Amino acid sequence: MMNRVNSNMIPPVADRSLAGKGKRSYKRWFFGIAVLFGVVLVGCSQGTYPVDIFYEQHYQQSYRSHEPPRLTGVAGAVALYPPIASTVTNTGADLYRVNCQMCHGADAKGTGPVLAKMTENYGYMPIVLTDITNRPVSFIESRLEATARPLGPSSVMPPFGKLLSQAERAAIAEFIGSLPK
Repeated sequence: MMNRVNSNMIPPVADRSLAGKGKRSYKRWFFGIAVLFGVVLVGCSQGTYPVDIFYEQHYQQSYRSHEPPRLTGVAGAVALYPPIASTVTNTGADLYRVNCQMCHGADAKGTGPVLAKMTENYGYMPIVLTDITNRPVSFIESRLEATARPLGPSSVMPPFGKLLSQAERAAIAEFIGSLPK
């Protein structure tokens, strides 16, 4: 009678292992929740250094108190260094370089990188010859005066009539006319 085995009875060794697993799972669950809460807490805080590292980039009045004090110069003071010379001029060469060189090239013979990319990669075929060194100055100036695409709707040349003044268009045309043919 003493050796009777009950089917509901759990051996003492197995009882200890199950109890330990339950405690460990609760510890892991609690640790996960605590980490998640900490991340949310840090992520939601405002104006603290660890989260808002680049707070000086917020150019709002509310952030002015966080910025370092500025030193202002004396009224009427003169700088000890000369100002930077302007690199932009309205010469024909500079205007050509900015507006035309990407397609027509530095020599105005149609060797620009943008036009080369369009013909090689996209199959664009120019409507007219892209070498503009042999064109008369008045013809170039008339093409630059156009306010719609000067070579028709299927061309890629943009209209410069509204972008450039008459003097700028004339300067570009004179520069192109001065290039070697």
